[in-house]
Amino acid sequence: MAETQNAAPRPPYRDNDGNEITAIGKFYAGVIIIFFTFFSAFYLVGHWPDRIPGPKDDIAPLYTFRWFHVRLVDSTPDTSTVKQETAVTAESDAADSTQIKSDSTVDSTTPVPLPKDAAVSGQKISVTRMDILSEDKLMHINTLLLILVAVAGFLGNMIHISASFTSYIGAGKFRKSWILWYCVKPFTAAALALAVYFVFRGGFLNMSDDGANINIYGVMTISILSGLFTDRATLKLKEVFEVLFRPKEERPDQLKNGGLKITGVDAAPLEAGQSTVITLKGEKMDEGKIDISIGDDIIQDIDRKPDSISFTYTLPEALKDKDAVTLSVKPENAATPDSYQLKVNAKPVQNNTVIPEDEGAGHA
Repeated sequence: MAETQNAAPRPPYRDNDGNEITAIGKFYAGVIIIFFTFFSAFYLVGHWPDRIPGPKDDIAPLYTFRWFHVRLVDSTPDTSTVKQETAVTAESDAADSTQIKSDSTVDSTTPVPLPKDAAVSGQKISVTRMDILSEDKLMHINTLLLILVAVAGFLGNMIHISASFTSYIGAGKFRKSWILWYCVKPFTAAALALAVYFVFRGGFLNMSDDGANINIYGVMTISILSGLFTDRATLKLKEVFEVLFRPKEERPDQLKNGGLKITGVDAAPLEAGQSTVITLKGEKMDEGKIDISIGDDIIQDIDRKPDSISFTYTLPEALKDKDAVTLSVKPENAATPDSYQLKVNAKPVQNNTVIPEDEGAGHA
């Protein structure tokens, strides 16, 4: 029993290429990716409007909301009657054609419009009027654009997921811990596309709700690219927010809170001609710009992490006789650089004393 409890955990499954997914898993994953990619593209095409109302069109921006039949309504329909059917019967006798019998089902005070394509069969004329447009089947242009933007963002991210999945499978680096990322990412991309759409649509200055001036092709391009490059779109939104809402600090002696903070330096004693790894420890070490130099040498190649900054330094021969060299670090939010002393390991002095050959021998 004790041996069972202390047994090592079972390693994850790996195929011959190193992927943590079985052949059946690859098949189902490929089918799901193809289905959602095709469905989002199919939905986008099926709900594409026939045209956008122009700035001079004096009509309500309403569309018929049916698959592959999203058409602009030229005028607001009368939805008080959904369906009305009226039959008109005429007698063949010319004398009786001018009169309507009292028991007729047609109200004489209500004119019945006859369409041009009314069917005439013998001596009877049948007229059927259908008002198929109702409020439940119409959609405003703003609602239609929101749906198209979300679907376009979803489609763009499915393209990214397809490329990412096939690339990692081909390279043998697919890990099952990323399955949740593949499931959640398309929906977050759709929400991100809506956020980008609101930013570009609002412009923070335009207060008009008129959809007549919308370039639908430009909107779809931005939405698909937002879904395809979600990380860059998020960084762009962050940049826009920081530019718009960054306060201007005008106090002369303000406290600089936040940002990069160095708590210590870890380095072995320096030796001339040997590479030494120097590590700066602290908080938020990967944020903002930082200038690092040792003496007159400016350090360029650095490895930044959230809790440390590391680089390699080789002490030149000209500084081998010094006891220490100065490390200067200046973060972006600091007024003056911080200085640290790095110890130099001096080479041991060789003993050049020559001992005479006859020293210690007695005199004859």
